Amino acid sequence: MNNELPKTEVARPVRKAPVLSSCLAVVLGMALVLFTLLGLIGFNIWRVLFNPTQVKGALTSQIVTSDAVPTFLEIFSEWRAEQRLESGEALSGVNEPDIVLLISYLDKEDWNQIRQLLVTNDFVTNLISVSVDGIYHWIDSDDLLPGFTWDFSPLKANLAGPQGEQAIMVAYSALPECTEAEIQDFTQRLAETPPGVTILYNLCQFPDPWRADQIGDYVESLNGVNENVPERFDLQEMLSSNPAAAGMSPTLIKTQLRLLRLVAQWAWLAAILTLLLIVVIRVRSLRSLGQFVGVPLFISGALAILFTWGGQFALIQYISRSILTNTSPLILQEVSASLKQLTAFFFQPMLIQSIILAGLGFVLMLLIFIKKPQNVG
Repeated sequence: MNNELPKTEVARPVRKAPVLSSCLAVVLGMALVLFTLLGLIGFNIWRVLFNPTQVKGALTSQIVTSDAVPTFLEIFSEWRAEQRLESGEALSGVNEPDIVLLISYLDKEDWNQIRQLLVTNDFVTNLISVSVDGIYHWIDSDDLLPGFTWDFSPLKANLAGPQGEQAIMVAYSALPECTEAEIQDFTQRLAETPPGVTILYNLCQFPDPWRADQIGDYVESLNGVNENVPERFDLQEMLSSNPAAAGMSPTLIKTQLRLLRLVAQWAWLAAILTLLLIVVIRVRSLRSLGQFVGVPLFISGALAILFTWGGQFALIQYISRSILTNTSPLILQEVSASLKQLTAFFFQPMLIQSIILAGLGFVLMLLIFIKKPQNVG
């Protein structure tokens, strides 16, 4: 007879994750969200802002294809025309050089043709390339001031050559035909003026026999403008001779740019280190991987998507409404369009990166719902 009492099975306590490690993992998860978002922003700042080739391409593409420059010149023409009317100069225009009066009649299309004749794409590309190279060389050098030299000789050659005459004809074509009263005004002034004194034509297209002489006066005036254009423009020399440059604190600016580049280039390391700490401290299964890694990555990606959607709009609105508050609506429209194109080099790739990050986090989150197989028997 077996007198032994039946053995009763003692339920084993369910193993629970240490509270301390779980709390620490949650804190690290929140840190991972922050560091991942900052890492994405920093990486794209470094990728765009500190990439001379990228900067050159973006600026060249925008300036060459944009209407911002012709629009600005059109606004200047409108302002000059209004100034002439307010001052009474529009009656005869005898107090100013011909070329200054002539440009008051030009619109954006005229300025666009003139820009293509005088300020060629090659000339613009060279100026941008020299400027960008000079700025980035200054950041890495011991020079106190940034320096580069613009070569204006191609522009001067165009002003003095056939392109200059063609540009004059574009502007001349914008003038209205002269009325009889305007012709009489000119001939009367001509008769009353002593020999050897230059008489400016009224702002209209004179018929023969004055037409050729009138166009010649505009060409001569353009040559006078060309004489005032320097062969070269040295930025470092200009800043050195400018007292206001002393208040720029170029050394401080350079230090801040170097620090920004360093932080932006390696900001993602904080996210990687935080991720590794989470894996070491708390990840013991696919389920915990989804909880403590997938959720933070998904939140980071979602916040980054919101940042890319709202950041570009907020930046353009800030520049438009703060810096360009008193700007003409036409210039504001062109500047906003240019800013949208330029900022796209930063925000569009970041949007793709954010979507990939959010997608990866979502896939890892699905691991939370995987059930552990139960032992049978």
